[in-house]
Amino acid sequence: MTVDLSIEFCGLEFDNPIWLSSAPPTMSGDHIKRAIEKGWGGAVVKTLGLDKDIFPDVRPRLKANRESGTLFAMENIELITTHYLDWWEKELKVAKSTGAPLIVSIMAAPNREDWATIATWAQDHGADMVELNVSCPHGCPEKARGAAIGQDPDLVAEVTTYVKEAIDIPVMIKVTPNVTDIVEVTAPAVNNNVDAISGINTVFGLIGVDIYEAKPHPNVLGYSTYGGNCGPAVRPIGLRIISQLNKAFPDTPLSGIGGIDSWENVLEYIMLGATSVQVCTAAMWYGFDIISGWLRHIETFFKEQGYSSFEDFRGMANRSIGTFDALKVDDSIVPEIDVEKCISCMKCYISCRDGASNAIKEPKLGDIDQDACVGCSLCVQVCPMNAITMVKKS
Repeated sequence: MTVDLSIEFCGLEFDNPIWLSSAPPTMSGDHIKRAIEKGWGGAVVKTLGLDKDIFPDVRPRLKANRESGTLFAMENIELITTHYLDWWEKELKVAKSTGAPLIVSIMAAPNREDWATIATWAQDHGADMVELNVSCPHGCPEKARGAAIGQDPDLVAEVTTYVKEAIDIPVMIKVTPNVTDIVEVTAPAVNNNVDAISGINTVFGLIGVDIYEAKPHPNVLGYSTYGGNCGPAVRPIGLRIISQLNKAFPDTPLSGIGGIDSWENVLEYIMLGATSVQVCTAAMWYGFDIISGWLRHIETFFKEQGYSSFEDFRGMANRSIGTFDALKVDDSIVPEIDVEKCISCMKCYISCRDGASNAIKEPKLGDIDQDACVGCSLCVQVCPMNAITMVKKS
């Protein structure tokens, strides 16, 4: 069976839908060139700005969270590129030499002249598409940029128009999750003929506090600030937003971002309507080489499931998402324990006793009071051996 992992996105052809997002992994032409050579389908250049908008980064500017030693979240207080446009002229040539379409992320103050200037510069220096960063949640909003624009429907409409009128290449807008209604703030861009939508940018937050020093993270000479949170912890937000955007704007190409750290996550986003996905944190934690394994697993998945291209299942999962009122109640759904897999850790027993209905009596014997069970599946979630499944009562 022939498998085709290539995609078309806004008229541009990519070898596969897995791109690097606008972030440290795309901070130079060399980074992008090495990534494409290793198999990444594309890359979005780290956000560029006009020279007057470039500021130095603080040190340190990252802080990760771990659970039992495993990385699951990270916060950054990093700004856009620290390099001026004359430096980027050479870097974009290097990135362009890969043959992959070149997507350039841009940011400016909310006025026509600045957005038109940076967009035109990007087009003149080889960009095949621009991504409008109206979503960075820290540092930039204080200067009326980033999320300060993306959270205002009127400014979203204006910025989209400024860029669309200035250049001829496709325009993609990168949306912020830090809003109440993603459809409401994105609709003006769609109405003003934006070519594509990417999202999400990072989630505004505070990742933690050093309780021994009473200092927030990341600690910058004794002080910190609120930052952008990323990694697997934010994936549910990214999936929800891509699903909502696909339902609201089914004809607009979407590039899904947020917490992708496996090949399965790539497919999740596409099954919710994304045409491409963008990866940052996983590339920062594990390096560019992860792409080879992801592509290999996806190709195997295609063959096993009988798919020939991503279009065979793009948006398929969205068909099964509706309102809460549409969900059916079935009192016959209960847990069943595979006693051969059970290791008597008692996690299900404790969780059910203290967090549910105290229906599990003796896990190793598969003893569950099905009449007392409320069918919440808490036991399934805490079992470390995947020994419990939800079934219909016999």
